[in-house]
Amino acid sequence: MKSNSVFIIFLVVLAVTVVFALVLRVCFLDRLPDTDEAPKAEYAVLIEEKKPEIITEDAMKKYEEATVVNAELVERTTIETERGFETEYDRYIVSDVDLKNQTDDTKDYHDAILESDGEIDEGVKLSFKDAFGISYAGKNGRELYESLLKQYGFGEDFNDVTFDEDTNKLTGQNLYVFNGKCDVTDYLLDGEVVDKIVESKVCYQLEDETGGVRLPEYFSASVTYKTGDKVITKSLYLSVLIEDSDEGKEVADA
Repeated sequence: MKSNSVFIIFLVVLAVTVVFALVLRVCFLDRLPDTDEAPKAEYAVLIEEKKPEIITEDAMKKYEEATVVNAELVERTTIETERGFETEYDRYIVSDVDLKNQTDDTKDYHDAILESDGEIDEGVKLSFKDAFGISYAGKNGRELYESLLKQYGFGEDFNDVTFDEDTNKLTGQNLYVFNGKCDVTDYLLDGEVVDKIVESKVCYQLEDETGGVRLPEYFSASVTYKTGDKVITKSLYLSVLIEDSDEGKEVADA
């Protein structure tokens, strides 16, 4: 993937970082009492009951037929102190997988972004399995899509979710929060020292369009916790984009 494309991706994720910080600050952290007691219900981010749009088996058909899959994985840590927010990208993986020929072009842009002064250099090449922890061998697009979601602990029921009204009002994004517990939260907290969990959210986004097959645009998870005098947010973003097998163009995100 060309460096300018990666830079655009970086700007999108950076924008999401700012939006999340705004949502967390306006809707949650600014309302927390300065005590060690667990936050009460009135301080929680409001999530309005709204019937989610049903994602059917038909929506996955194009994934089964896809020959090219583009996967992106971003893991990020944001630390809030008295000086403000500090954000570090722990991983920034971009991969193009040719399922027909069973080849991939996978790169880690973590160091390239860390050292960037406006232009993103070439990432470090590595295997898909080393980057994502799973293999695409013998899988079709849908199987790879589902394997990636399972690998990082996202929910499998796209319809057991609740519409996030607060975020929609602030940003216009159509976020749907998983109702049940997702393993991705445990993945993010693995090895961390946690005094108290402040908030966690696991969700996906739907494109703002009418008609046609609708699929999640991306999956994201974040968990905010206190450790000592710091407030830390661990985040993960996963996107799986396919290309139309007939026309060779991108058709959907997940």
